Amino acid sequence: MTRTQQIILGLALGSAIFLGFLLGLSVSNQWIVVILIALGCGFITRFVMQWFFKRGNHG
Repeated sequence: MTRTQQIILGLALGSAIFLGFLLGLSVSNQWIVVILIALGCGFITRFVMQWFFKRGNHG
């Protein structure tokens, strides 16, 4: 993974975790649920971005 891809991945993960945190706050008042939703958004974004970068490098 190149340096540019790492920067893009970091920005995407930060944004996804932040938006997941806001989504969790709107859905529930329990902190564990909010944290789990935020982490779930982060993991999904990470896997999608890695798949996209691998696909872009091979194609």
